[in-house]
Amino acid sequence: MSKQYIKMGTNVVCTNMTFPSPLRIGTPSRICTALTKEDKPVLRIVDTKISNCFECRVPQMKWEGVRASILGIIAGALIVAGAIALIAATVATGGLAAGIVAGIGAAILPESLAALTVSVYIADAILIGSKLKLGYDLKHLCDASLEATWDMGLPSTIIEGEQAILSSSFIPCPQGGIITLIIDDGLAEHAACMIADRNSEIINKEWWGQFYQGMISGATGGATPTAMAVSAFFTLIDGFKGYAKDDVYIDQSEMLDQDKEFQYDYLGKVKEEGRDTAIEEGIDYKKGEGTYKDAKKHMGAYKESKQKETKAIEKYQKAEGKAAGREQKISNSSSDKMKGRAKGARQKANHQENLAKQATQEAQKAKGKFIGGLIGFGMGIAGSAANMFIDSKFKEEEFNMTRDIVREVQQINSDDKNKSKIVSDGK
Repeated sequence: MSKQYIKMGTNVVCTNMTFPSPLRIGTPSRICTALTKEDKPVLRIVDTKISNCFECRVPQMKWEGVRASILGIIAGALIVAGAIALIAATVATGGLAAGIVAGIGAAILPESLAALTVSVYIADAILIGSKLKLGYDLKHLCDASLEATWDMGLPSTIIEGEQAILSSSFIPCPQGGIITLIIDDGLAEHAACMIADRNSEIINKEWWGQFYQGMISGATGGATPTAMAVSAFFTLIDGFKGYAKDDVYIDQSEMLDQDKEFQYDYLGKVKEEGRDTAIEEGIDYKKGEGTYKDAKKHMGAYKESKQKETKAIEKYQKAEGKAAGREQKISNSSSDKMKGRAKGARQKANHQENLAKQATQEAQKAKGKFIGGLIGFGMGIAGSAANMFIDSKFKEEEFNMTRDIVREVQQINSDDKNKSKIVSDGK
């Protein structure tokens, strides 16, 4: 039974590739003593030089998702700002409803044009950083394969101190993908196009998933400078540290060993949201802001306004009683002086009544701001829950689509062996 060794220049594909053509496998600079009849060296498990970069989907999912999230945050904040302005224009200038609207707006939107400008600058920094990192990784991320070795070499054939590789050999990429060999040129072209198309769909799905989550974040407080800064810090730090533990990382080698089902790390996401919220609150607290500070401030303002309302009502009641008493005493025969005093007392009572009404409105608005602030905080929690649900659904689809790629590549590898008429793979 014959064995088929792999020569330099054989087609290779990666399950994470977005480049729609197969690449070629080569060898680092060395003196090759084991040559085939075509004068091409037989490759060993340490020969992992690839002719180009596969243009990995992983950094594209990461950084395109970041851009989509930023756009979503802006869109969500604009929609909510417009809705709040519309509602504010239709409710009374004072009272509970107006206070609630104002309280919600203060809780989830930048308080001033300066704050909004800071948010825009932070967003620009994220976009610029992500673009630079994506451009670098698309050109260099596959360099990591040079440090890997082929799995499933042939122990019985040692070439220059290393095992030879066979058609069944593969490289488990550090980014989660699988680099595999396809001898037949037609099958290799088909595999590369199929993988690139499927990965483009997965990148697109990640884009929309992050955009929807960004909209929810923008509508529930993610557009404030502090929230943007915290998000930018962790996003850029995590991205520059690598993708092995990132949300976009899927270990496809495990799919070869076991029929692994999708699992979403809800606990990890809750911890992540809690961490971000705690940091945002800590930063705002030092600035004299934050949910707790604002709630305490609004509650204090409401208590103070209730005290003013009580005093204003007492003054009005006292003035009303005095005016009513004077009015009861006057008659047609009363002097002009008595009539003048009664009229003055009535005017004073009316003035105190207006002050009391104004104080009541201010108390109601202060109460509304307190309630609105709590609602705004609750919206943030609800938004986090909604984002986790959306993220889990999109991640599950991406997982299943990735599993389909791996299975189809396995089938193409099987067809390749049959087409190449391999009698024995050397096992």
